[in-house]
Amino acid sequence: MQAAPTMTEEDTREESVRRQTVAELKRLGWDGRLQWKPEWPVPDTPHDLTKRERVQKFKKCGSCDLVAFDDTSCEWHALRIIFEFKARDIDAGRGQLYRYLSSEPLAKMGYWTNGSESLAIYKKADGNWTEVHGAPLPRPGDDLTRPPDAPLTWETMEVPSEAQLAGAFKRLLVTVVVADTRATRREDQLREMVHVMLAKLDSDAQAAMDPSVPVAFTVQDDNDPGKRIKKTADHIRRLFADLHGRRKSDLFSQDDRSKIALNDETIYEAAVEMARFKLLLVDSELVARAFQVFRTKALKSGEGQFLTPQRVIRPCVLALDIQPGDKIIDPACGTGGFLMEAVRQMSHKLLANNPGRPDLAGQLLTKWTNERMFGVDLDAIGVKLTRMMMLAVGDGSTHTLLGDSIREHRWNEHYPHLLGALADEQFTVVMTNPPFGESLKVKAADLRASGFTISCAGAMLAPDNHVDLEIGLVFLERAWRLLRIGGRVGIILPETYFFSHRYRWLPGWLEDRLELRGMLNIPMEAFQEFCRAKTNFYIFEKVGRGPTSPETEGDGE
Repeated sequence: MQAAPTMTEEDTREESVRRQTVAELKRLGWDGRLQWKPEWPVPDTPHDLTKRERVQKFKKCGSCDLVAFDDTSCEWHALRIIFEFKARDIDAGRGQLYRYLSSEPLAKMGYWTNGSESLAIYKKADGNWTEVHGAPLPRPGDDLTRPPDAPLTWETMEVPSEAQLAGAFKRLLVTVVVADTRATRREDQLREMVHVMLAKLDSDAQAAMDPSVPVAFTVQDDNDPGKRIKKTADHIRRLFADLHGRRKSDLFSQDDRSKIALNDETIYEAAVEMARFKLLLVDSELVARAFQVFRTKALKSGEGQFLTPQRVIRPCVLALDIQPGDKIIDPACGTGGFLMEAVRQMSHKLLANNPGRPDLAGQLLTKWTNERMFGVDLDAIGVKLTRMMMLAVGDGSTHTLLGDSIREHRWNEHYPHLLGALADEQFTVVMTNPPFGESLKVKAADLRASGFTISCAGAMLAPDNHVDLEIGLVFLERAWRLLRIGGRVGIILPETYFFSHRYRWLPGWLEDRLELRGMLNIPMEAFQEFCRAKTNFYIFEKVGRGPTSPETEGDGE
């Protein structure tokens, strides 16, 4: 048998320092929040960080001798301090700490000691570092944040990775759930955190216009940690109150107050986590995913409603070939992925059409977004997230509306603002990923009351008969009704609607209404977190108003 490897003198010294440090940390109150066996693996690249966040195998660049966490979950998003004992001298220890801290962006501090010397490296609110030689071991309640030496500006901020953003929001979730006494319900927590991020995005938008001016949304300076927390929280509350006053009519609902209902500590942690990030430049899908950690069902906003991945949205919108003259609506906008991608692609077109004039392209984009982009959803939080993201890219939040796109007979009483916004035949493009599922149906009585014809076709009986019908198919008719003649709809629907004998009546309903102009295959794994239904992105053109209606554009139905 091969003999077990013997410990060298250096290994023995390192293990002795680790044992002493662990014992002292436990005495200080870290018991239950430490890990050293097995040693903590550090991801090698940002891509490996994302793979870890998705619970996938990842390549590591090394292992930490000891790590401490914010809580007893001991999960990656709660990582707080990295400890190292391997290096013999302080210079080697410094290099090792910086290497691991750079690969673990959520860690707030690195600590090296060889038993006689020590070095602490703190990550400041702007992402830079502060070194303290001879630092004592940290206590659980220590403030490990440091305000930046110079004010944050747009030029000194960074675009976060998916793992950084997800980790920051998971840490904020722990802060809210464990410590915040003002917001105890999950929906309240999400609403108030959206309000904090609205103040952040508004600050980003103003900073981007003048990159050298200090950013408003940041940690306030004060040597006293308690005063720093209160000053920062009060400052961000003022930012939000100012935004609420300016945008009360179009960005907020009647129930929204001008005060953020979170503790000072929660607001402060939000500033610490988010201030240095250019949230304005992050894909809407990543922001939506980050916010979804506040929901009780991961990545779901309701039965049959799934977050559409950006890798699906981008080619779908590209296939619709959005033009400056288009007027666009998503009647089931969710968190606004399709709308945001349309704005992104239009921005590129306007920049190409106005070379050397980014200011003019920006003005045209804002005007186009305000006049030609519409979204509707029944989920109040989804609508607020969409408004938030639209505010970030072009102030186009005015036409993101809360309401039921399907049950038109309820609009007059419950959603009067939809009566004009969703009038028939006023859009050139409808793009949407509606809720779908065999069990998710609209009642026949509602379909009859709202004048839908597709449920009659589904009945395959007398013309005035209606049946309960899958909501995805009902959205297909809503899209047809919203479109002008010659307009196009891009819609994600289950493949079975078009190939199953059960839906053999559908081609007859489509005749003289919609012509299929294209189809994009969507891999099954795109939505495998939620369902196994095979879906495609179907592109139709509105060719008529139905078999009994005149097809001349401009005539009424």
